Amino acid sequence: MKFSINRIKLLEELNKANKIIDTRNINPAFSGIFLEASVDRMVVISTNGTLAFKSILNNVNSDLDINIPGKVLIKPKYVLETLRRSEEEFVNFSVIEDSELKITTDHAEFNINILDADDYPMLGFREKGIVLEIDPREFKKTINQTIVTVDEYNKKLSLTGLNLKVQNNEVIISGTDTFRISQRIIKLEESFDELVNITIPFKTIVELPKLLDNARKLKIILSDGYVTFSIDSVLFQSNLIDGQFPNVSQAFPKEFAQTLIVDSKSFLKALNRADLPNDDGLPPIINLRIENGKIFIKSTISEIGNYEEEFENFKTTDDLDLQISFNAKFLTDAIKTFDSEQIELKFNDSIKPLVVQRANDETLKQVILPTFLGN
Repeated sequence: MKFSINRIKLLEELNKANKIIDTRNINPAFSGIFLEASVDRMVVISTNGTLAFKSILNNVNSDLDINIPGKVLIKPKYVLETLRRSEEEFVNFSVIEDSELKITTDHAEFNINILDADDYPMLGFREKGIVLEIDPREFKKTINQTIVTVDEYNKKLSLTGLNLKVQNNEVIISGTDTFRISQRIIKLEESFDELVNITIPFKTIVELPKLLDNARKLKIILSDGYVTFSIDSVLFQSNLIDGQFPNVSQAFPKEFAQTLIVDSKSFLKALNRADLPNDDGLPPIINLRIENGKIFIKSTISEIGNYEEEFENFKTTDDLDLQISFNAKFLTDAIKTFDSEQIELKFNDSIKPLVVQRANDETLKQVILPTFLGN
């Protein structure tokens, strides 16, 4: 095997492939990145047994020039470090007697031991099935807005990922840890008749936004318990989570006794001031007291002290007096997902969920259960 390629482009693809590798895997071959060159293209593959990555490089997207086709299983740590330290635009790769990889540039030469490419498993990437096309920027934003409520270690397996449902020409992305819910709706521009209801694992969702940077096209392909994300020239495949994701929409209150309209940035700053540090590292409980047309934000840490502030930058629809408490992290996480200046905080009473959304916009909702002091 022998080829030359643009160093920066190869480094980018190897970095993507390396992110999903689990060095603790019992199969030594899974610790490597598999490269296979044919006449006019090279495939970059990695897997950890659950996630699989595949990228196709050619002359157009990476200045690839293949002299001798072949395959190699590289140790990514050393190859990546070599490529990072080099300053050359192009690098040359050649395999010596199936045991060593030689990397050369105009001014340097590196020899690195390799793994046995014959030990690498044959991976089947599913590229046929139900196909859903979504704007990659919109999907990345949606993931970042909803992943905050996913608990990777939840005892209920069905809650350890993000749920993707398609109905009425809308893609509904939901996450919950039973204490809070995130839900974002993406309206499809073209008609989509298939019924889709899948749950994508947390680790897949964590890695996916990194692959969506600067992506031009995204296809989500569903087939037999797998989901494949086709992102330009990259395929990213994952198992799906078994089990029924709960119908979280039923937890959204339909009517509210009071709505506060606040500036998201100034309200978040006030919450951060009330987020007192403590010795056990747990987030404090923040109490909101609404009375006589005023809002007071208070937090108390035992053996340390308390903080109270009157928050003035708000509007209200009613003069309801209310006192309600929340986990500080849950409340700040929810508000950070909104990039608008004004958001609505919708209340009923001290024991029913709070709903956070944009003013007059229900495409993104954050729902938080209150915390009962003394319990």
